[in-house]
Amino acid sequence: MRYSRITRARNQRRYAFIVIVIFFVLVGIYFLIAGTMGKAISNFITPILKSKQQPDELVRDESIGQDEDLADQEMELTLPNEYAQDDKATRITETIKVDAMSFLGIQIGAFNSKENAQSIANQLQSKGGAGYVLEDQYFRVIAMIFLKESDARAVIEQLKNQSVESQLYEIKCPGVDMDITASSEKIEGIKSTFSLLQEEFQVMELIIRDLDNDKMTIEIAIDKIDEIKNQIKAKADLLSQYSATQEGNQVLDGLKSLLEHQMSQLDPIVETNISDKLAISSKIKYTYVDMIVKYKSYIDQITNG
Repeated sequence: MRYSRITRARNQRRYAFIVIVIFFVLVGIYFLIAGTMGKAISNFITPILKSKQQPDELVRDESIGQDEDLADQEMELTLPNEYAQDDKATRITETIKVDAMSFLGIQIGAFNSKENAQSIANQLQSKGGAGYVLEDQYFRVIAMIFLKESDARAVIEQLKNQSVESQLYEIKCPGVDMDITASSEKIEGIKSTFSLLQEEFQVMELIIRDLDNDKMTIEIAIDKIDEIKNQIKAKADLLSQYSATQEGNQVLDGLKSLLEHQMSQLDPIVETNISDKLAISSKIKYTYVDMIVKYKSYIDQITNG
């Protein structure tokens, strides 16, 4: 019995040792295989991850660069040098500030149908109003536009006393800051063009006011309109010289087109032989409103791209 117990204990210790050895051998094999497999899996997955990540980063970088370029094109104007190419002293960069403007229109009605709006506009023109159909989400009939809200509200009150319903319609033109690189002469030419555009609104409104209040004759009114047209023509000719070597610039081309459109609208007034003050007043008002609407469209174009 004693011998049997001793033998049994020795056998148990031997089996335990064998199990421990086998365990450590298996652990070693496991880590060896796991390391090799892990490296193999890593080598297989990494190129796939890189192939997915790199194009995304490239697109993102390119898109950022494109956005910055577009922003520069929108608000930066570089004109060619009219002097020697190596004469860098003749070119400067200056920021031109175009002030924001707000206009108050007298709206007689807003319609879903252009035909209905035009019918009301025609009636309004026969009574001396602008009768301008302004198109946004509706067809709005505008009788007149004022620079001061007080003037617009005074007219609305007058119309109300005549049983004519009307309301204010605000037209906002944002301000613009643009960097221009050119000779000082060209920079001054462009700056004075923007100044003229804003000043002519005040002059046109004053002509309309004086004509309607019998403080100005038709002949004098037409002469003053002719002066405005000649000033616009001089600026348009100047911009044509600039744009001859600066094709495709949104700011310059749009500004020139705006001036040319204004001249085409003023020509019929200057060349008219109508002696009816009511008809002339209506025509000047219509042109005045159109000049403001087109100016806003141009400013929105260069600010929004």
